[in-house]
Amino acid sequence: MKRSLIKSLLICLLVIAGISLSQSTPTAAKSKAAKVTSSKTLTKDPYRAVSGYLYTSAKLTKKAHNADNYPLTTFYTYKSANITRANGNKAVYYYVKNGNGKIKGWIWRGHLVRMLNVSKQRQQVNQIIGLIDTLSINNKNQLISILESMNRTNTITDLLNQLSDLKNSISNNDDIAKLNEIIQMIKSDGQELNYLFSQGINKLYPKVVTIHNLNDKVFALAQGLLDRLN
Repeated sequence: MKRSLIKSLLICLLVIAGISLSQSTPTAAKSKAAKVTSSKTLTKDPYRAVSGYLYTSAKLTKKAHNADNYPLTTFYTYKSANITRANGNKAVYYYVKNGNGKIKGWIWRGHLVRMLNVSKQRQQVNQIIGLIDTLSINNKNQLISILESMNRTNTITDLLNQLSDLKNSISNNDDIAKLNEIIQMIKSDGQELNYLFSQGINKLYPKVVTIHNLNDKVFALAQGLLDRLN
């Protein structure tokens, strides 16, 4: 009887202790969502993911894929979002998909490396040269003067602004159309073209190379175009 009573008391104590422990132990905190402050649509450009995770949404609450598992996969950009992480840090995330759209998600921009189609960019250079060569003499010379004025501190925007000023100052409709084409190509591919010339356009034999860093300086592009025009 005495043993039975002691056993009953021990069971009661264990039950009480279990209830007390469960009440005092806090549940795991749910991960706090990032705040999306702005977003925009991107052009479909090719990248490689070198690290990090792809998340199901720009709120970064759920991981979809580990980028380390896809070192040779080409991802294409569709959207970008400026976010404030739960810790207060600000960052830019891109929404990307692979070719068939099965691997997709939001990834920090710093984990992506841009890919450059060398063959395509060489064609762009030839198109720009062809358009410049067929401008009327006066407008061609003015455009060449603009290229010659570009130094190492000038940006792609500086070049585009001067080309736009030239276009707005002339009345030759044929030349205006050609300048519009040149401006659009530089606006969309100027950084890549600048990279191509800075690395040596004839040294880049592979059809596709990865670009780790891009800047908006335009000196190499201007000099490269001048070299091909002369």
